[in-house]
Amino acid sequence: MNLISRSATAVVAALALGVPTAAVTSAAESAAPGTSGAHAHAPMAKPKAAKPRIKLKRSKAYSHYGQEGVKVTAVVTKGKKKATGKVAFAVNGTAVGTPKLKRGQASYRLASANAPGVYTVTVTYKGTKRAVKVRVYDSALNLSAVSFTISKSTPSYQMPDGPSGTVKFKDQVATKGYVDIYENGNIKGGSQSPDYCCMASVKTDGSFSFSTFLYNVWNDKGPGTYTYQAFYTDGPAFADYIYSTPITVTVTP
Repeated sequence: MNLISRSATAVVAALALGVPTAAVTSAAESAAPGTSGAHAHAPMAKPKAAKPRIKLKRSKAYSHYGQEGVKVTAVVTKGKKKATGKVAFAVNGTAVGTPKLKRGQASYRLASANAPGVYTVTVTYKGTKRAVKVRVYDSALNLSAVSFTISKSTPSYQMPDGPSGTVKFKDQVATKGYVDIYENGNIKGGSQSPDYCCMASVKTDGSFSFSTFLYNVWNDKGPGTYTYQAFYTDGPAFADYIYSTPITVTVTP
């Protein structure tokens, strides 16, 4: 049935019921598809994808040359969700790795061999970049010797002195502070550590010397080979330190 027929039928029905013809005709026209009275629904707009966000965390702001480098961790999110995929790390513009995100995080540790200076670590994820600076200081704890042999049969008063050395700390010759020696490098607990051996003060020219180190080993240890390590700190708080290469002491009967 076409529109004209439906309208005519509506008029006849209206006359029979006493309904005004104009009202019925208007309603019929409004309901007809393709007329100006029909309601058109606009397509739903897709929500925009959340832009990635990168936050960078450093294990610390700096490190010392030759010792463990700073670890930079990237925390990547997309909206309220943890991002997936890989991130690209670069140091001073040179690509160094593309680790996979785990729970929205990935890390890179700078090499201990990096020369003293300032390094820019950049992280890129799907076009989003973030950078942070890390400093490497020229610091060193140098020892006159790192290998000793002593005998239990040697009288204590004939025991030789331990190592001496010099300290450079944060690009300058150290003028204060302390060098402590610990067995197996176990510094946990500081001077209260059961592996603490002895301490020497650093002079204004950066030098130090141990007079009791080998005596302490001779007195405390039986025949065998033992490993120690020296640690320098610029203050009693031990908030920051550098360490030497391992020191080997062989005790013979």
